[in-house]
Amino acid sequence: MSDSSATTLLNPEPLTKHVFHEFGDVIETDGARHFGMNGDALERYYDLADIDIGADSGDKARVAISIVETKQVATLPYRVEVMERHPLGSQAFIPLDEYPQLIVVAPATDELDLFGLRAFYSTGRQGINYRRGVWHMPMIALAAGQRWLIIDRVGRGSNCDEVAVTDDVIKVSRY
Repeated sequence: MSDSSATTLLNPEPLTKHVFHEFGDVIETDGARHFGMNGDALERYYDLADIDIGADSGDKARVAISIVETKQVATLPYRVEVMERHPLGSQAFIPLDEYPQLIVVAPATDELDLFGLRAFYSTGRQGINYRRGVWHMPMIALAAGQRWLIIDRVGRGSNCDEVAVTDDVIKVSRY
């Protein structure tokens, strides 16, 4: 991908646990282990993602739970300008509203490999948990008011590497 005049179009594929496994977890209730709780008034879908906070580093890292809300709506096709990764822990995004979302990832490598880019689309009822070190596009919103619950690591050390994608024009198409 060195010809700056070329455009690479990523066609998103359906987000499934099997195809996304290399990059992380799909957070959904379909097929999940579950059981009744609170006098069987609730159904608990248990242990849906492997949250990695790098506790082995001894830096007293902890889990942070946040909510993000749309400030800007993206249009498709969407130009990928930045990829990021979190080398010290995983990062999960769980939709709070039932809007589809686009996800662009690349394998966890020291340097971003643009040839490894893959695109997925979520039904709006699926969340994702990026494995430690997986390159991913920052979240984009396809609808006004779109919100996500974020679960990730806070602690010492820099846990976000960003790389500008300037050599090529990479766009994510409609799904």
